[in-house]
Amino acid sequence: MTIGGGALKFPVCRLAGWWPFSRLPEVLADHREHCLRCQVTDTRRRSLDRGIAALRGEMIPAPPTLHAAVVAGLGVQDAANPRRRLMARVAARYAAAGVTAATAVALLTGVARWRSRPVG
Repeated sequence: MTIGGGALKFPVCRLAGWWPFSRLPEVLADHREHCLRCQVTDTRRRSLDRGIAALRGEMIPAPPTLHAAVVAGLGVQDAANPRRRLMARVAARYAAAGVTAATAVALLTGVARWRSRPVG
């Protein structure tokens, strides 16, 4: 398993891509310097960064109905915590799953005990 051309090549490319440029270890910097795939990825990233930097000064106003549409989509919520409705739904799902699992375990335990009792 060599890093240059073996089975570890693409994971090393991913690792070199995820690692920040400023703190790149020497091994990954060497890999990036010689790997065409990593060079293409770096070129695409630099091009995208330049495009985003060029758009920083542009401002597009939001449509006047956007705020009303977003607020209408949220529905009735608690003012103190706008995520309360979502959290209650998630908690209810976990509670229902827990009750179902506990019921299943109790039933299986009861069946196992019933079958293991001696007859007579």
